[in-house]
Formats: sequence, C-alpha cells, structure tokens
Amino acid sequence: MYRSFTIKNFRCFDELTVEGMGRINLIAGKNNVGKTALLEALWVHHGKVNPDLCSRIESFRGLEQLNPERFLANIFYSFDRRLSIVLSAEGSWQDTPRDLTMWIEDPSSFEIPLRDTEGSHLDTQTSASRILRSSDVVVMEYSTASEVPIRSKGRLVERQPDHRTREVGIEMFYQEGQPSNGHPTGVLLTGRRPSVSNEDVKRFSDLEVQNSQNSIVEILQEVEPKLKRLAVVSIGVTPTIYAETGIGRLIPLQLLGDGMSRIFSFALAIASAPGGIVLVDEIENGIHHSVMEKVWKAIGAFARSYDVQLFATTHSYECISAAYRAFEADEEDELRLFRIEKNGQGEYKAVKFDRERLKSVLDFNMEVI
Repeated sequence: MYRSFTIKNFRCFDELTVEGMGRINLIAGKNNVGKTALLEALWVHHGKVNPDLCSRIESFRGLEQLNPERFLANIFYSFDRRLSIVLSAEGSWQDTPRDLTMWIEDPSSFEIPLRDTEGSHLDTQTSASRILRSSDVVVMEYSTASEVPIRSKGRLVERQPDHRTREVGIEMFYQEGQPSNGHPTGVLLTGRRPSVSNEDVKRFSDLEVQNSQNSIVEILQEVEPKLKRLAVVSIGVTPTIYAETGIGRLIPLQLLGDGMSRIFSFALAIASAPGGIVLVDEIENGIHHSVMEKVWKAIGAFARSYDVQLFATTHSYECISAAYRAFEADEEDELRLFRIEKNGQGEYKAVKFDRERLKSVLDFNMEVI
C-alpha cells in the first residue's frame, strides 16, 4: 500500500510529494492543479515498465493520435523531453522505496541484441503493426532496494487489429530483467469512459465464472433496493449488462442511471485488482449527493475485503462530507483528503487532512476544494 509518493517532471509537476496516504484517498483542489495528473502518475508507476500506459493516458485525455515528431512530449514537465521523469513511492512493502525513471532516447545510442539473453526479452514486430516515422524510444527503469532493476524500451507503432480499425500505441520491444510474479493490478477509471464499457462486461463475466457476481449486486442494492440480479446479455454485436428489477423483464443497466453504472464500474475495478490500486477521476459524477454516504460505506467495505487502495479526485464538497460521515467511526482511520495547491511561483504542494482535521474543516464550512 502506498504511504508516500513523489513526482518529478511529470505533466504539470516539476515536483510534488504526497505523504500520509491511507486506504481511501480523496484528491481535491481547484481546476488545473494536477489532480488527474496525480492519478496518471500513480497508474504509470504501478505498471512498473509498461510503456503502453503512457499512450493510454494520452488516449484517456482525448489525445488519440500521438505525435511522432513530439513523441510523449505531453507527459514531460514544460513539454521538455530532455528531462527525466522520476516517480518514487514508499509504502507498506518489504522492498521500499520503489523508483520509476523514464526518459526519451535516440535508438542510435544503444544496441539491441539479436537474440534473447538470460534475464532479457526481445519482442519482434508483429505483422499487424508498423513503426511510425519517429525514431525516438521511451526508456523505463524500475528499481527497488532489494531487487535487480528492470528496464524496458518502447517505440511508437500503428496497429491494425482488423481491416476497419487503426490505432496508435507504444509497443515494448526490449526488456531487461523480469517483474516479480503476482504483481498486483492497477485500474484507472476516467470521466471520459463509457457508462458501461467493454472492459466492465469482461470483468463482470470473470466474476460470474468464479460465482462471485453477487457481491457486485449487493453494492448496487444500497442505491437501488429493487435490483435482483445482473446478467451479461448479447443482443446485437456487443454484449452488455442487463438488470432485473422486478418489472417482468431485464433492462440495460444504463437505464437505471449514470450513478448505477458508475458504482458498477467502481465495484468491478476493485474486484479485479486484489491487493492493488484503483484510481477514479471525478468520482462523484452521476451520483446524487443523497446516496453518496451509502456508496462510500459500501465501496470502503469492498476495498477492505479485496485489500485495495483507492484514490479518487473530486470537485464536490458534498462528496467529501459524505465520505467523512461514512468513515467517521472507522476504527482503522483509513480516510485521507489531499488538497493540491499551486502558489504564485507555480510550485505545487499537497495539504493533508486526516479525520480530525477534516472534521474541523467541515464543522466550520471551511474551503477544502
């Protein structure tokens, strides 16, 4: 579990340190202070040396086509690709701290082995992808105090999975060292994703195979007591989730409202990431403030049962207040609020509110957003 996290030269941050993290972490602050960037940095760090995560966070922002001439410039502070990004974490792990360093390298400055060697892996380019005209390479190096560092290299490619689809992404073509077995999963849920995505359908199907789907239903029943069950239904081309609510037929889950779909996605993400992290951007979207306290109680209990650490951004005072009420009697004191602030010199800091300090702020209606 993350306890502190430091970002250098990533997105808007030249440097930011967040200390004192708990199981449930709310990230607040004004617009354009880097709340989403903090979630992205945590997700990239948790993926160790997976370069495709860098292209996916661009896609989540709506930047579908990576620019070959300015490869990954958007993720570097001040768009300066001469810098190195450093993401460093300390936590409840045995091998702490854990450091991820990323930089852009000209491939002419290194040699790629012609065959696999012990401890390294070389992927060949598939026939379904082609290297774009950029010659730049992203290098990622992950190190801990007790393990041999892992290094990967990724290049920009265009893939064509079928005759109708083309996509741009980053393909790992070189890896040195092997990640530890059983590395926990990190899931990032953005505000741009569909209300019920294909990934949601797959995750729910996996739970059905394990006969564990009732746990998801129980969380949704906190908001809609009439809900009886959920099912994967294939009508047309794409399977989706249908709900039984006692009206005599199943209906698409989306018809129960955006709030139900959002809570469904949160719960599925937690169930699919045991021992890992779940990151949610704008967690209050689509959820009425009157049910937020119930939602927080259910999600908190679910996160504990799967040993998942949750990070979520919010613009809502009601969401923060509901979270405090939900965890007010929590013996483990798992709730933290961090407000990201930027001063006149452009420097960022994260102000922590534990339960006692948050109570004082809410009692006097002080600003925390």
